[in-house]
Amino acid sequence: MIIDTHVHTTCSDGKASVPELMRIAAENDVSILSITDHDTVDAYPDAFKYAARYDVCLVPGVELSTKDEDGHKDVHIVGLKIDLDDSSLREELEKLAFARIDARKKLLDNANKYLREKYDQWEPLEFGDVKKTVFGNVIGKPHIARAIASKAKLVGIDIPEEDLYEIFDLPGVKTGKSYELTMEQCISLIKGAGGVPVLAHPCEYRDMDAVVEKFARLGGEAIEICKYRYKTKIDHVRVLDPKVRLDIERKYNKKTINAANRYRLNITASSDYHGRVGEPGMDIDEYGIDVSWLLDGRR
Repeated sequence: MIIDTHVHTTCSDGKASVPELMRIAAENDVSILSITDHDTVDAYPDAFKYAARYDVCLVPGVELSTKDEDGHKDVHIVGLKIDLDDSSLREELEKLAFARIDARKKLLDNANKYLREKYDQWEPLEFGDVKKTVFGNVIGKPHIARAIASKAKLVGIDIPEEDLYEIFDLPGVKTGKSYELTMEQCISLIKGAGGVPVLAHPCEYRDMDAVVEKFARLGGEAIEICKYRYKTKIDHVRVLDPKVRLDIERKYNKKTINAANRYRLNITASSDYHGRVGEPGMDIDEYGIDVSWLLDGRR
């Protein structure tokens, strides 16, 4: 069985629209899917219409980022089987989306300043121009990177989109959000909305064991095995030959399954598909995991 409970659309920082994503998922034989856009559930309820058209079982979801704490940075928590009409969840998502936009405006200002000092021909990119390229209300670093790379090409500056993420992390360019949630708050919010908190792509984190222990201790309930072969954010994976990446992926996922068994966490499978590389879906038969919990009590 091929499933994917962590994918993105143009409602956050994915490249595929909701109908495009559902078509792509069906073409890749994905039978269970969850759209988990960052800080938004704008893909729903339209996604259910397309899921029915392509005979894909759709599980409502969202992805939240936790604030940096206890030495852990950029830990992501996915909420699956959430009540999309939960008022507390909706209110928090609005706050998070606003804080994300505010932070991205500052990031663009800082990036413009950096690029102007480095390239004489650079003219500041307006935030409104970035927003025109975004379908939903959530604007992420990929939107800004894409817009800068596109404009740079027009004025004769060669800046690959991938290189901009390193620039975004430079002192004087990097920005933080004015409103963030702790891991405990994310877990509580998801549970309050009737959902299941899932630790996303656990092998991305510098100290995976400590992150998983904390997640389980705070009430987390599930964990992802992941399509790490396409996770170019992991430096030592990005430089490897594609065949070697698959071996690393299997090694990582076996480590995740061992952690799940240790802490009695349910397991799901994801690609974290954004539409830039690869395709959605993972074959769970290879790992022999049980995903019946995804469908138990499904509304």
